[in-house]
Amino acid sequence: MAKYKVKTRDCQLIVGVRLSLKEKINVTQLDFFSNRYIRGLLKVKMIKKSHIEYYGPIGISLYERLKKPISKYDFLFIMEQVVDTVQKLNANSLIINNVIFDIKNVFINEITKELQFIYLPLENVQKETDIIGFMEQIIYASKPQQENDMEYVSRYVYFVKSLTKFDANKIEKYIQNEDRSVVNTIKRRNVGQSGYITDKPADYYNHYSNKEDEATGLLEDEATGLLEDEATGLLVEDEATGLLMEEQQTVHYASLYRLLTNEVISINKPVFRIGKERSYSDYFVANNDKVSRSHADIITRRGRYFIVDLNSKNGTYINDVPVPVQQEVEIHFGDRIRLANDEFEFRS
Repeated sequence: MAKYKVKTRDCQLIVGVRLSLKEKINVTQLDFFSNRYIRGLLKVKMIKKSHIEYYGPIGISLYERLKKPISKYDFLFIMEQVVDTVQKLNANSLIINNVIFDIKNVFINEITKELQFIYLPLENVQKETDIIGFMEQIIYASKPQQENDMEYVSRYVYFVKSLTKFDANKIEKYIQNEDRSVVNTIKRRNVGQSGYITDKPADYYNHYSNKEDEATGLLEDEATGLLEDEATGLLVEDEATGLLMEEQQTVHYASLYRLLTNEVISINKPVFRIGKERSYSDYFVANNDKVSRSHADIITRRGRYFIVDLNSKNGTYINDVPVPVQQEVEIHFGDRIRLANDEFEFRS
């Protein structure tokens, strides 16, 4: 399995990828990919034996970004970029299985909010890419910020679970229905004209000094005083982005009471995962090897709560009644929830 090393230099993100002994570069694919600029993919800078170096606009891993609160607009903006990247891969006859869909090795520029993926042209890639699984990584790592619409994540989960496979057109249509400006903004940007990739620090700083006001939504038209969102296609941080209003009401979260440890666990996300996998669980179940790595989700929708068993090994139960796998079952105040042999009480 390849190993990744990330650093920054001269205003650029540089990602070094060292291949394992079993991994071989497909030279034809590499040449094809290297001779094209496809927005959303890091550019190859150097190849040396089993080492490939990529570069692109400075940024952080998507995993680190999702540790911070995220708005509905930014959440959908990330999802649409996943769809857009897959569409570009198909249009350029590039192999989707060669893209690294892992939130720890996908990068985001915090100014422009653009995602950057690694295209690793290897021979005989056997593992099928699970793009829906990647979207779920994003969902369960996200921490939605407080805003008027707090149920967009649970709606998105419900929609994704209804798909039998990844369907770019259906997902894009769904995102467009949720917020048309997200799709319009991404589709207006012309491929190869982002200007973010450059070897010259002066050009990089000049680019961002020119775009800084636009990216933060502060650019105004002298004649009308209106924000130039439609004309430029750049991000405008207004009500459409779901920014926090200063006057917010205190939100009351439901909770679980764990009988074994006397813990009170606040269900503070629209989709709250419980399991033994520390990286992708909102509540990590310690000291119990009967609970699965990703055991169950609690979904909040319109003030109601539902639990979904994620095909766990030892099952999920409400008041000793088994919960069907991958089906939402409503839970109510006082219900006893059992994950394998670990008991919780639901409190709303």
